[in-house]
Amino acid sequence: MDDLTPTRLVGAWRYVRWDTTYDDGRVTHPFADGATGLILYTADGYMSASIMAPNRPLLTNLNPRKVDAVERAQAFDGYFSYAGRWRIENGRVIHDVEIALNPSFVGVVQAREPLFGVDREYVGTLSLSATEQTAQGRRTHRILWRRASRAELDFKHAGKFA
Repeated sequence: MDDLTPTRLVGAWRYVRWDTTYDDGRVTHPFADGATGLILYTADGYMSASIMAPNRPLLTNLNPRKVDAVERAQAFDGYFSYAGRWRIENGRVIHDVEIALNPSFVGVVQAREPLFGVDREYVGTLSLSATEQTAQGRRTHRILWRRASRAELDFKHAGKFA
């Protein structure tokens, strides 16, 4: 992609939606409407991505180690997160996963096909896509993000920072 530069990626992006399209045409959404998330790209080459399902039930104890396995599994199912280094290579955004909620992601390289401005409903969008082969065939994940604004951050957290 000729307009992919580190400067275009650096900053905070808010989650819009995640579509998974299968070879047979089916489309699923790993997180329901109302999910929230952020992907952050720093100028010094670090990134972090987190997505949270809407209306996640509170744990019965603030300490997750003091709740049963079912509660912990439900919390895990409603959250997706990883972090590490990022770079641009051959027109793709590469994430070298160092930390992840899913231990199987640690050490994995995640390559994403970027596309800017793909959704007219949201100004300043970034689509990150990846195709994978499964036992049932190929599927393509497309996560849409929109540029987070400083005004939005200031409004949501007014008075919370000293």
